[in-house]
Amino acid sequence: MFVRNISIDGILVEGSRFSPGGFLYESDNDVPGLEASFRNLGIIHPVIVYDGNTGPLHLIDGRKRIQYALGNHFKEISAVILPESTPLTDIVTLILVNRKTGIEQSIMTKVRFICFAMDAGLPEPWILDHLCAAFGFRPYSDFLKDCRRIDALSVELKLFCHEKKFSLKQILNLTHYPEEILSQLMAWRADIQLTASIMDEIASNLKDHLRAQNETLGDFMNEEGLAEIFQSALSPRDKTERLRELVRSKRFPILSGVQAKMDKTVEGLKLPGEISLDWDRTLENRNVDITVHLKDIKSFDVLLEKVSSPEMKKAVENLLDEL
Repeated sequence: MFVRNISIDGILVEGSRFSPGGFLYESDNDVPGLEASFRNLGIIHPVIVYDGNTGPLHLIDGRKRIQYALGNHFKEISAVILPESTPLTDIVTLILVNRKTGIEQSIMTKVRFICFAMDAGLPEPWILDHLCAAFGFRPYSDFLKDCRRIDALSVELKLFCHEKKFSLKQILNLTHYPEEILSQLMAWRADIQLTASIMDEIASNLKDHLRAQNETLGDFMNEEGLAEIFQSALSPRDKTERLRELVRSKRFPILSGVQAKMDKTVEGLKLPGEISLDWDRTLENRNVDITVHLKDIKSFDVLLEKVSSPEMKKAVENLLDEL
C-alpha cells in the first residue's frame, strides 16, 4: 500500500465495485463546509482506490473529493492504492467504518450492505459473525436468503421502507406479496396514508381475495367504488379507511354482510348523539359497548330511559346473537 498522485480519468467512481450507490441512499448535496474546506485547504486526505491489476482503479472512499476535483478541472489526485492482495474483508471493514453513519440509517441500508458484502464475494461465516453482529442482527438459518429476498424488492419500495424506517419483520412481510400488488400500493401512496401495518393488511387481504376468486389485479382495479375513492375530495386518511374497508369487504364478504346488518340495527334505533353502541369490528370478541356521553345532569333521566328501553334491549340482543 502506498500513496501517489494518479490520473482521475483512471478511477472508476459510480461504476466501482465498491460504489455506495449499491447500498446507500445519498444525496449529492455538499456536506456543510466541505467544499469551503477543499477550497481553502485543498484536498488533504487522499482518496482510497483498489487496484485489481486489470482495467481502471476502483474507488473505495473519496467520492466527494473526486467530484470536487473534477468540478475544478483537476487532472490528478492523491490516492492510497490497495493492491489486489488486500483481503476483501479488510476493504469491507474499511467501508463499514467510513460509511457507518449512512449504513446504519435504517434496517434497509443495513440489509443492502449485507447483500453488497455477499456480492463482493465475502465468506458467509464472516458476514454472519461480523456484519450481523455489528448491525445488531441475530441471524437464523435462512437470514442471508431473506436479505436477498428483501434486496429483490423494487427500488421504489426499498427506498420507501428506508424512508419510513420499517423494521426487519415489516420488510420481510412485504416480500411475501406479489410484485404487482406492491407496485400498486406504491402508486397509491400519494393519495393514502401508508404505514407498514396498513401495507401489510391491504396486500394480504388483496392477495387472498384475488386467489380465492381466481381474479387478477386488473379485475380488482375495475371494482365498483374503487375509482370513487381516489377521485373523491376525501382526506388521505379517509381514503385510506375507505380503501381498507373495500378490500376487507372483498376478502371477507360474510363478515362484511354481518357488519352491514349490525350497522342497520343500530341505525334503526335512531340514538341521540350522547349514546353510542360499539363492538369489535373483527367479530372476534363477543361483547357490545354502550357508552353514554353526559354533559348535563338534566339529560340523565332521558338518556337512561333510552338505554333501558325495550327497543335498546332487543337491539343489543340481536347484536350479541350476530357476534
